[in-house]
Amino acid sequence: MSKEDTSASHALKYIGVFGGIQGLNLLMGIIRNKFTSIFLGGSGLGLLVIYNSVAEFVSNSTNLGVSFASVRSLSELFETGTEEEVSHAVRVIRTWCFWTAILADVFCICCAPLLGSLFASDEKLQDDWSVALLAPMVFSMALIGGEISILKGLRRLKRVATISAVVAASLLITTLPFYSLMHTRGIIIALNVSVIAALAIHFCFTLPLYPWRVSPFSLKIMREGWPLVRIGIPFAIAAMTTAGSTMVLLALILRLGSQADVGYYKMGYAIMVSYAGLVLTSMEADYFPRLSAVNNDIERRNTAMNIQIRACLMFVAPMLIAMMVMMPWIIRILLKEEFLIINEMAVCAAGFIFFKAIATPIAYIALARGDSLLFLFMELICNLFSVGLIVGGYYLWGLTGAGIGLSASSLFDLLLIGICYGIHYHARMESATWAVIAVQIIVIGIALAACLMLPPIGKYSVGAVLLPLSLWQAWRMWKKEHK
Repeated sequence: MSKEDTSASHALKYIGVFGGIQGLNLLMGIIRNKFTSIFLGGSGLGLLVIYNSVAEFVSNSTNLGVSFASVRSLSELFETGTEEEVSHAVRVIRTWCFWTAILADVFCICCAPLLGSLFASDEKLQDDWSVALLAPMVFSMALIGGEISILKGLRRLKRVATISAVVAASLLITTLPFYSLMHTRGIIIALNVSVIAALAIHFCFTLPLYPWRVSPFSLKIMREGWPLVRIGIPFAIAAMTTAGSTMVLLALILRLGSQADVGYYKMGYAIMVSYAGLVLTSMEADYFPRLSAVNNDIERRNTAMNIQIRACLMFVAPMLIAMMVMMPWIIRILLKEEFLIINEMAVCAAGFIFFKAIATPIAYIALARGDSLLFLFMELICNLFSVGLIVGGYYLWGLTGAGIGLSASSLFDLLLIGICYGIHYHARMESATWAVIAVQIIVIGIALAACLMLPPIGKYSVGAVLLPLSLWQAWRMWKKEHK
């Protein structure tokens, strides 16, 4: 890998490029969530979250990991293969994704009553069979996964970023009219229409590169795609357990609390975890192909990992401090007064993203090495403990406890991955990385205590000191990396 590929400036460049696009996505998401919270309220949002979690579970249970495995395969072929070989590989990927889309539809329809019964309570779904109406959504999600993997494998990262921005705008346009006119009755229609529109947008960007060609009844094509399935199935099982654990978590919150609490939890998660986690999403698009290119060289792999950790923390830590201090105002701006109940939950969940920013670059080593079984094993353990910690926290301390559980689950994830991958892959964090972690965790810990214990004036005063300190430390690291 070239010096440019392993440098901090390269990592930061792509985090910046994708972060800028994700910032636009964030703006679209903010507007969408604001009006969704107004039109649906906490209980309606809870129902929306439930349907989304079911669709994600169905998608992850049936995609066979093809879209993930194809990124690595197509990326390697892109480096060494001919244009004809790449075009053929694209046909293989699309053919397998087409069949996984059919599988998703069959699974969604046949298992609708079972999935619906999971959320049986005093506040049920519109009816148990309503889950079957998500079939167009899960079909489109499977095809979208294939198109994204093709673009990532071909290193068309700017095109990926552009698509995400256009899709974010389309989600705003295609969902809000249904929520405003039909309220909860429009949720399923809005979900289907928005995802079908997203698929059309992906096709607009990918078909000019490689026209749509599939061979669903070709045994030769199916055999050629089998290695992708063999590599991808463990990853698909891991993704399925993650989606399944999320679905079970929401079902348990519904049973212990209410449908409104499901909506409140999701919005608290969205504000602190999803929005702040955009940095990690930006990282993945560039980091995984770079790490895959040096996966057999321990020294270069560790160098790439350490650079990525420090680059992520440079963005994440100051952002978390600002968000914690300003959380009540953020909630008022993004949602409405009803959702101020999630203030302490969102603040307590800040640790989730901080620890995730450290754990994620380490976790990708197994994926870059193609050790999907180890990755699956780690995901199973982490998901099991995550559900237990979050539900336990919610049971003891309500929504605030759920935020504490989120941070605790991320810390457990980091410790488990750090120890296991340190032994198995010789993953080591450099002294410079430890220094960044130490300073930022102290600063974030003080900010957390101030937000929970001090009145607003004291909280703002502490934040006014800590935020410049965190930014200064990030700036020092930036200058050192660029000497």
